[in-house]
Amino acid sequence: MVTIPNITQNMFHIILAAIAVLGLLMFIIQFRGVRNSTKKVNVLSKEAELKKLKLVEIDMGSSRIMDGVSKNENGKLNLSKINRSNLMSKIGHFNNEINYSVDHLESTREYLKIQNRIMDLDRRKDEFEKKSKKV
Repeated sequence: MVTIPNITQNMFHIILAAIAVLGLLMFIIQFRGVRNSTKKVNVLSKEAELKKLKLVEIDMGSSRIMDGVSKNENGKLNLSKINRSNLMSKIGHFNNEINYSVDHLESTREYLKIQNRIMDLDRRKDEFEKKSKKV
């Protein structure tokens, strides 16, 4: 049979107190973590609101500047946008031509490599046939 050791009442109260203290410590640690997390979330949300306000201010400032621009300057801006788009389309066309040329050169280079390999294999084949005839 298994014998159960006798625990005095004082010892039982000490064990219960230790368990209660450990539980209380765990609760305090969890509570601190949650409180710190909520503080961080609040700070981040306030920072996001400040950034939104800053962006709105910048947007309003740029719209005020655009309202202050005369029609002639506004026309110049539109003309420069058109010129820029034409230039970008030309650059895109040149870029396509360059890509085509590069692809063509790469394929030509690969073709030359393959031809050299074929010639090397033919040479080795001839050498092998010569050796096999001698034997």
